[in-house]
Amino acid sequence: MDIHNNSLRAPSSESSDIVLTSKKARLGEIDAINDAVAGPSHAIRSIAMGPTFNAIGTSGTVTMVAGHYINHNYIVDSTAGNDIHRYSSSEPATTHPPPSQPLPPEIFYGRDDLVSDLAGLISHTEKPKIVILGPGGMGKTSTALHLINHPRVIARYQERRFFVGCDALTSTEGLAQRILQVIKVAVPAGENLVDTVHRALMGAAPTLLLLDNFESVWEAEPDHGAIRDLLLKASNASSASLLITMRAATPPPGVRWTYFESLPPLSPASSRDIFLAINDSCGKDLPDSDAVLEELLKELDYVPLAIHLLAQASLGFSPRFMLEQWRERRTQILRLDSFTEDKLESVEVSVSLSIKSLERTGHPGAIRLLGMFCLLPDGLLQWQARLGLVAQCLPTSPSDFLLLRKFALVYTTGNKLGVLSPIRHFILQHYPPDSEHVQCVHGIFWKLVGTYSRVKFGPEFDSAKEALRPEIGNISNLIEHAVRYQPTERILDVAIDMSWHFYKTYPSTDILKMVSPLEPTADPAMRAQFWEISGEIAYKQNRYKESTSSFTQARVHFLDTSNHLKVAYCSYRLGDILRMQCQYPAATAMLTQARDEFLALDDPAGLGRCLRGLGHVLYMQEKYPEASARLTEARDKFLKVGDHLGATQCLQSLGNVLYMQSEYSEASIKLKEARSEFLAMGSDLGAAQCLQILGQNLQAEQKYDEASEALKEARAEFLKIGDRLGAAQCLRALGEILVEQKIFSDASATLTEALDQFRDIGNHYGESQCLESLGEIFLAQGQRTEGESLLVRARDLFLEIGMEGDAAWCSRKIENFVRSEAEKSGFGEDGLLSSAEQSEAEREDAEVVGNDDDE
Repeated sequence: MDIHNNSLRAPSSESSDIVLTSKKARLGEIDAINDAVAGPSHAIRSIAMGPTFNAIGTSGTVTMVAGHYINHNYIVDSTAGNDIHRYSSSEPATTHPPPSQPLPPEIFYGRDDLVSDLAGLISHTEKPKIVILGPGGMGKTSTALHLINHPRVIARYQERRFFVGCDALTSTEGLAQRILQVIKVAVPAGENLVDTVHRALMGAAPTLLLLDNFESVWEAEPDHGAIRDLLLKASNASSASLLITMRAATPPPGVRWTYFESLPPLSPASSRDIFLAINDSCGKDLPDSDAVLEELLKELDYVPLAIHLLAQASLGFSPRFMLEQWRERRTQILRLDSFTEDKLESVEVSVSLSIKSLERTGHPGAIRLLGMFCLLPDGLLQWQARLGLVAQCLPTSPSDFLLLRKFALVYTTGNKLGVLSPIRHFILQHYPPDSEHVQCVHGIFWKLVGTYSRVKFGPEFDSAKEALRPEIGNISNLIEHAVRYQPTERILDVAIDMSWHFYKTYPSTDILKMVSPLEPTADPAMRAQFWEISGEIAYKQNRYKESTSSFTQARVHFLDTSNHLKVAYCSYRLGDILRMQCQYPAATAMLTQARDEFLALDDPAGLGRCLRGLGHVLYMQEKYPEASARLTEARDKFLKVGDHLGATQCLQSLGNVLYMQSEYSEASIKLKEARSEFLAMGSDLGAAQCLQILGQNLQAEQKYDEASEALKEARAEFLKIGDRLGAAQCLRALGEILVEQKIFSDASATLTEALDQFRDIGNHYGESQCLESLGEIFLAQGQRTEGESLLVRARDLFLEIGMEGDAAWCSRKIENFVRSEAEKSGFGEDGLLSSAEQSEAEREDAEVVGNDDDE
């Protein structure tokens, strides 16, 4: 570009029609822009009151006189004053004022880093061309507005940052006209609008155009040639920069984009910030409001528009109420009123715009495929391989998928194909998949359940767990959907299989509750299986009353089907429940009955199970030699039939017996051996239980640091597999170690935390033990009233659950403390039991770790 200060290049003959007002007239009368004015040479002379230069650019000659840029028929920019004016001799400037330029929204969280990065990119790139992609409601427009108002962007483009809304535009000419209107350039008569945009931008000062919701005009014309031409001419102008927002997954082709990415959902923290910025009083005084709000935002997939609308809708209501409303009404609550047609005021309006665009393509299979995807809240994993399976029942699925991704109705990340929660619930409400396509999805997932759910502990168990773990949400949702819309006995069968997997990993009866309406009409064999797994999970969760009811019903149905082996097993389980409830005579009688039933069936494994149960009863009755004999006999039975899990459980129990007899070294050897065997077969629960007892073993030897490390590790293992009871037991043991070390403040905090967890689980025995220990702490600190109150509560709760020995021990502690006040007998100076009595107490109220779980 040649620049000559204070000299002018002669204007071409084509510019002879240009007329301009004098600078004085222009400054005095802003509204005189439509008046006829003098020719170019006169105009230039009349405004040549400052520096001038002549330059040759890609669009031809550009002349600058006193802050005015002149190119062809236009004064394309003015820096001489605060206002910018455009002129045309062929057609007056439009009489319609340009649309108002919107400001960035005040409530804006979670995109600051992106805005800063893009502002840096824009400020350092010669002709940046940026596309912000994503589905509706993700905050594309908000992000773009904050970007064009970033200080670094303002520094480069000054006032020449233009927002061009494309929402209502249906043609290339319409967009070109809108751009010219916004940048205040009039169109000469007969001039091509796209060419006019190009020339206006070529000769302008640095300009940034934001084309918002560009998909509207892009999708309006089947032939994209014209709109692509406009993009190319706008983006290739020497001084122009382009920023586009678009409901899509990929940008328009044919342009070398500097940057294009889809906006991801917000982070949980940013979602919470948005919600509270709108509604900062939601559930403020309710204890669980934070956790419920967190859950609610998660169910919205952290979509900004959904969060904005939810926050508005929740004004005056608690998070718990809004969570219930969301689960009942879904996207119907995400709108400001029932009649709005504004996409920023209704998630349904926003989503429906994308659906209408999809429908215009004339591919009905795309909507069907989207409905199938919407059945999967956790997305279609391994989607490329599984899309081939879907194609077997929906042949157009590969091309349909491309359309869905094009319109940002689905997204892919790694091996996952997903649909955002607001879109998913809108589709299920308004475009649900038909039965044929639902069955197609069922076929994929029921096969997965059948392959992995019944895998036992062993070398293949970890693989089975990893295959099912990420699909649990999908499987649960498919079962719930099937119960509601396509209830069959097959669904009951799948739920039972999946619940066996839960029994071995994260005990839960949620799926069983979903399918419970189908149980009464199922055949007796299926009903028996339903109640059996219900009883097993309730047993593992220490819900013994429910477990007894379930196994009693299962036994009846197994009798109806003449399944005597299962009848005997139910008898054994009922006896074991009685043992856990400390009803030892009744437990012995029921276990003996079960043993006889297994003997009649010539089942060594069942016989071994009953012998182990009888050994545990003797263990609980402190008949340790007899217990060891029974457990050794049971272990031999298990080994004889190759039941390594049963044999290892017996080994664990033998270690427990030795621990209770204070034979710590021998106990440690057996427990370490059992832990190694559990780990080898993939039994995380058994391994964690062994580590827990090893920690208590070290505690009994007063090796407190080692004991604490072992118990912390065991607690972490319990939490990892979802065993809250085991984790709470470890926490209680850690509190007891702190008591023994006389670190009362920390001990009290730890035991209180354990107490809350036992209460939450519903384990009264653990709750009683924590109350007992907390009572001791108060007594040790001389706080008799508080200490006695806690010990009385512990004693009463022990009596309530039939633990009379523990209740008597609480009474004894109270009596000993009262006596010590006068005699200082039996207590040390700190008021705690002497070490000998403490050791005896530990042995008397020790828990049975490693309940009789057939994992």
